[in-house]
Amino acid sequence: MALISQAEFARQQGVNRSYITKLVNKGVVKLVDGKVNPEQAIQAIEENIDPAQHRPSKAKQGMPEILPAGGQAGAVDFVTARTMREAFRAKLAKLDFEERSGQLTDATKVKNDAFKTGRIVRDELLAIPDRLCDVLAAEEDAGKVRQLLFEEMELVLNRLCK
Repeated sequence: MALISQAEFARQQGVNRSYITKLVNKGVVKLVDGKVNPEQAIQAIEENIDPAQHRPSKAKQGMPEILPAGGQAGAVDFVTARTMREAFRAKLAKLDFEERSGQLTDATKVKNDAFKTGRIVRDELLAIPDRLCDVLAAEEDAGKVRQLLFEEMELVLNRLCK
């Protein structure tokens, strides 16, 4: 097979050129007149590569696909991890800003406040019969009974709005 550049060999293997340079510097891959013999390089890599770093069955034209030094399949590189961390920090900062500016409220606090308000409304409405039972029992006119009930409910609801 013909000799090829380190960059071309790296492209064929699906890795960065810097990884191939690192293999050359370690003496794993030997250069001939500054070029790589792909067959010899692949054989040398197969003999020296850590089995945990070898990616199965994605090889191009019978060449093993190798991971960057120290990498593992599915691993996140430093730049990606840093980008993810910064995006997470930005989201946290946005949530903190929205909470402090009053645009965002704690869901537990909202649930507790809604429960307390519902309890007060329920208690006030259930107290109406106790307050009006004697007055309504003495009243013979159905229209007057209706009017008294309406006024009492309106009074309770207006008081709750304040």
